[in-house]
Amino acid sequence: MDEASASEVQVNTVMGPVPADELGTTLTHEHLICDWTKPLCEPQGAVDRSAFVRRVDPSICWLLTEDPSCCLDNARLEDTAAVVDELQWFIDAGGQTVVDCTNGDIGRNPRALREISERTGLNIVMGSGWYVHPYHDSGTALATADELYAQILAEFADGVGDTGVKPGVIGEIGVSPEFTVAERVRLRAAARAQLALGVPLLIHLPGWQRRAFEVLDIVLSEEGVAPEAVVLCHMDPSGEDVVYQREVADRGVWLEFDMIGMSNYFPGEGQSPSPDQTATAIARLVEAGHASRLLLSHDLSLKNMWTRNGGNGVGYVPRLFLPRLERHGVPASVTADLLTTNPRRLFIGAARASAPGESRRGCHGWELRRPRSDEEFA
Repeated sequence: MDEASASEVQVNTVMGPVPADELGTTLTHEHLICDWTKPLCEPQGAVDRSAFVRRVDPSICWLLTEDPSCCLDNARLEDTAAVVDELQWFIDAGGQTVVDCTNGDIGRNPRALREISERTGLNIVMGSGWYVHPYHDSGTALATADELYAQILAEFADGVGDTGVKPGVIGEIGVSPEFTVAERVRLRAAARAQLALGVPLLIHLPGWQRRAFEVLDIVLSEEGVAPEAVVLCHMDPSGEDVVYQREVADRGVWLEFDMIGMSNYFPGEGQSPSPDQTATAIARLVEAGHASRLLLSHDLSLKNMWTRNGGNGVGYVPRLFLPRLERHGVPASVTADLLTTNPRRLFIGAARASAPGESRRGCHGWELRRPRSDEEFA
């Protein structure tokens, strides 16, 4: 694809296609409407049970920062009016586009996203695929990579269910600390769908683990996806592992720091890094020459992250974090690109990376190569 045609890349939003060049200031990893309650069980103790069934309000957010899943209501975002209010902070900071990485396993709601887009005027790009193993739909437990691949293609062709709303990215695709067989099958299906569709592939990494190379060996080396189409999410917790992050960056993929402003501790995993820790990690990568492969977001996904409950919301990165990066020595010319040029280049690069092939046309209108099937891989 030449430079002229690159400007014609269309991004599926919940309201229809939008030219990549018109995305503007973009957050590449949020969850506006979602539901994380599937694996949660009511605790036994009376005190814990009382918190579990409470409605979230600022008075209990001190507890939620130490255990976000101790309250069922915290793990479910479904109030479109509240989401519209929260998004105003991003809009006031010049925001134009939000990528909602919620997939079908974690409460994706196409109609609600379309309503939010209509009410805010924001471009909202919807996700697709599957999350980590405990959230998988039992109906697809034995599905092959080819069957799951066909499921994604159907959503991009016809929309999700009877909504007519089409995804714009693949992901976030779940990889847990255990990286189960079922997750590997879904990762391969997602990689093959990327080859056919020419859209970004966002992969949820267990941030406190070091799974990136194993994931990239499958996606890049075995399935043949181009690195410029691949986003590794949740790079924040590994920010102090300088060697790991630089070696991941050297693979040419996108490193997404998407927990910025999050103050939560996740039992069994770890503490979200502070904004200053993340700024230090990003500044190192910029100095090492990787500024053109960095993405920023908040991963807003819980009620205690809303500003109405004392959280930093979705306006934190453009309003406060970019100036912090500059205080860490990142040039203003670079910080200006992180929310604008880089997201645009992600979508254009993902489209460009899909090579011509056998009589199948992706969502951008040109022929794309046919990915390998299970039989061919075997």
